[in-house]
Amino acid sequence: MVLPVPGCCIWCREPAPPSDRERTDRSHVLHQCLGNADEQVLPPGVVCRPCNGYFGVKLDPALLEFPPLLTNAALLEVINLRGKKLFRDFVPGVGRIPDTPSEVIEVSIGVAPAKLVLDLRRPIVGRYEVPYSPKRLRVLSRAVHKLLVESIAWQVYVHGHAEPVDLFDSAFDPVRRWVRRGEPHQGAARPWLWQLPPEQDLLQGWRVEPLYLVRGRGFARMRVFGNWFFADVTSENRDVLSSLSESKPAPDIFRIADSIAPSRGWGSLGPNPLPSAKNQPGHEDKS
Repeated sequence: MVLPVPGCCIWCREPAPPSDRERTDRSHVLHQCLGNADEQVLPPGVVCRPCNGYFGVKLDPALLEFPPLLTNAALLEVINLRGKKLFRDFVPGVGRIPDTPSEVIEVSIGVAPAKLVLDLRRPIVGRYEVPYSPKRLRVLSRAVHKLLVESIAWQVYVHGHAEPVDLFDSAFDPVRRWVRRGEPHQGAARPWLWQLPPEQDLLQGWRVEPLYLVRGRGFARMRVFGNWFFADVTSENRDVLSSLSESKPAPDIFRIADSIAPSRGWGSLGPNPLPSAKNQPGHEDKS
């Protein structure tokens, strides 16, 4: 089921008539510099120009510089479609990428509350270490939630979703306020989960999945160049941590909020981490 374009911004809820190109335009779910030309693009009338411009300046750079995403995109020789050049031709702290795209990456991940470390063993060897302050992690959280909510919007208004989803429902107001305005300003960042299997076959593409409903909560997940991003997109900020917590340990999954730490539960973020959810087929595109 594909719903009509709302003509109202899903973020600020201000009018955004599709015909008014001064007010709204196309919006890329995943940034164009990661090879997303036309695969996951929201049509005019879903995100207004002010919100889209704000995200491009304030939030998108935090996701593009997330070390595991940057590293995998560089090793895959992803093309930045704006300049018809490589997204990155080197990995910071490690060196230039090999002459041919990589098909396998082998990496060990180290975390501290304010640091993320990638020890690369294949196809290049080196350490990529990045410090993360709570302020920087808050921006990253907002960027990830923006990506995931817009991936649902793409399912609803472009690709088709098995069941109708009202993105203007009040259940999405907490994540809407968090992404657009960083509210609440006090307290911890809105948590989310990330997984990068230590050894994997890399796919030069991404997997966009529908909204998963579990016990009245909505979860979204997306795989981008081997990285799984997973979040509760309907709970209040204060309730998200408990909704992402389960009893079983998951050593290769990390919970990211104001700090970075191993998570518990969700033995895998993909392809089916939600046994009680309405598991609907995802969609994969190759760039």
